[in-house]
Amino acid sequence: MLRGQDYVREIQKFTTSQYWNAGARITAGVMAPTLILAQQGWLATGMPFLWGALFVSLTDTPGPIHHRRNGMLAGMAFNAVTVLLTSFTRDYQALLLAQVILLSFSYSLLGVFGARASAVGTLALVIMVLNLVPHNGYQNGIKDMVLIAAGGLWYTGFSLLLYRIRPYRLAEQAIGESLIVTADYIRARAAFYKKDADLQACFTRLMEEQVQVHNIQDQTRDLLFRTRQFVVDASPKSRSMMMLFLDSIDLFEQTLSSYQNYESLHKHLGETSVLNKMYGVILQVAAELEHIGLMVQAGNPVKKQPDLTRALQDLEDAIRNEQALTRNAEKAASLSSVEKIVSNIRNIINRMHRLAMYTRLEIDTGKSYLKALDVSKFVVGTPVTWQLIRENLTLKSNTFRYALRLTIGMIIGYATSLFLSLSHMYWVLLTIVTILKPVYATTSKRNIERVAGTLAGAILALGVLAFIHENAILLGLMIFSMLLSYSLLRVNYFSFVLFLTVYIVITFHFLNPGEFGSLIKERVLDTVIGSIIAALISRFIFPAWGHEEIETSMREMLKANSKYFIESWNALRNPSLTGSQEYKLARQSAIVSLTNLTDNLQRMLAEPKQAPRSPLVHQFVIANHMLTGHIAALSTENLSNEIVGDIEPVVKAIEQELQQAEYNIKHQSPGNIEPKDNPLAAQQSLNQLAIIYSLVRDIEIILHKMYTR
Repeated sequence: MLRGQDYVREIQKFTTSQYWNAGARITAGVMAPTLILAQQGWLATGMPFLWGALFVSLTDTPGPIHHRRNGMLAGMAFNAVTVLLTSFTRDYQALLLAQVILLSFSYSLLGVFGARASAVGTLALVIMVLNLVPHNGYQNGIKDMVLIAAGGLWYTGFSLLLYRIRPYRLAEQAIGESLIVTADYIRARAAFYKKDADLQACFTRLMEEQVQVHNIQDQTRDLLFRTRQFVVDASPKSRSMMMLFLDSIDLFEQTLSSYQNYESLHKHLGETSVLNKMYGVILQVAAELEHIGLMVQAGNPVKKQPDLTRALQDLEDAIRNEQALTRNAEKAASLSSVEKIVSNIRNIINRMHRLAMYTRLEIDTGKSYLKALDVSKFVVGTPVTWQLIRENLTLKSNTFRYALRLTIGMIIGYATSLFLSLSHMYWVLLTIVTILKPVYATTSKRNIERVAGTLAGAILALGVLAFIHENAILLGLMIFSMLLSYSLLRVNYFSFVLFLTVYIVITFHFLNPGEFGSLIKERVLDTVIGSIIAALISRFIFPAWGHEEIETSMREMLKANSKYFIESWNALRNPSLTGSQEYKLARQSAIVSLTNLTDNLQRMLAEPKQAPRSPLVHQFVIANHMLTGHIAALSTENLSNEIVGDIEPVVKAIEQELQQAEYNIKHQSPGNIEPKDNPLAAQQSLNQLAIIYSLVRDIEIILHKMYTR
């Protein structure tokens, strides 16, 4: 349960985040012209202008400034053309249906160019849906097109002006959020040391947190290293921010090297105070890192250096006391493993000191340009070419299948609206457009949240209107609801829909005081109809199932871990290679593959029909999660030249067995699993290599069970 100060911190994290910033920018960009038009009595005529501003604002997602600018201009153009085309076809049923089919399919395919292009296409469809029926009997296609374009231009200029005034603000918020989610990841790591920890649940939570960290880091990396200013700008602020992010990546990846055999640690140290103290120290590390992230996100320097000296000293004293008392070799080995973790924690704390100093501009960043060039190699863009569209015109493409699903859903929604003579058919289609997503799990989750959020928002709005009659207060609540809704759009979809419904209901109250009650009932009914159609379409029309893609992710995972193992072994033999480009690329590839595999598993487990082998796939993912961590820890081992020749065959065996496991997945072959003893089981000086060998064998056994018929 959160305490009072925890609630305050959570509120502070949200109100200094890029999401709140985006919500405030959208609200200001739309409400400012709204209030001016209302004051002049031009609100009904100027509605297309407001739509143009709103739907361009929703494409203004975080990223490099030139991507944001291009996305907004593309959105403005698509919206204007769509409105003009709709004004010509909406009086002709056949032409209008043809347009719905053509644009639904075409705009959906824009998703092959990335999330921003997908948003541009989706919002152009929303504009089309809202213009299917002329409002208040008014229709003038050219005038609407001009107003839509003008609204888009207004918001684009407004957003770019804010960026020019505070060019570093978005980067600060992205880096701060990256540090905060890394702190959450470290908390998940701490749970392994908690008394009576459920290790299976700990791994599940850890994998979920890693997906979050990877997504935020990717977004931040793209923002920094696709914006020329942050790579070549010689200002201390720009360089410090860049180095802050680079060190935060290294800090996250350093946490991977603290993997141990947690089951063994609990078995031998569970009755001592060591693990409990370790748990407390790691939680303190996470709290200090979260504080740094919060200060960066708020744009403030960290005034106080993290100080965990006393906690670390208590932990080290507890370890030494246990070492002095123990005569058990296995317990001594576990204590030795804990010592390595403590050493890694010290390195993480030292890096946190550097992060704090970067916020105060106290570290020389002269070498940041060269380091930035290295990291920029991890940034991969999606080229905008017609060839990419042509390559995706196949049922093997998830984007193509999604385009077909959405198009069929729009046809069914359109026909249903006509059959039921719904006066606001665009709400049914709007629900289908916003709920249907390329992934079944996302569609299913959004469907529930859309209906629940609409019902809850309608009830809340009716309650507000029943007790509040002062227009000034209602206007304030309407603006606040809009601010909250668009701030929560990418954070919590249920809350977004709830506050959006409140905003829409209060808006209807101002526009049509006598009719808004019936409009609410129609909105709820149309939302339910659209949700049912979306649910059926996502379930039965060209569904994209995670279990159909999981084997590809599994193979990529094994391939990445094999490469990472080779580079880690080379780094163990020659420590100078730890900082090499090959090692960093292999490590990054392994983390990306692990994140993709975890994400795919989560989608698969959310599907209605579970494959019989789902538990084995889950075991495979956990085993690879552990394997990646122990490979990261391999480079911290001590290796004497005398034993290199003795263990080279084991290294070769690990490589071969990883390759064999990949082959087994490709050919769906159980392979031959013969009992083998771990050749390094008694070699405590190479504990990580022994664990890696055992994990690779476990993976082969899991695959053997998976493909044995």
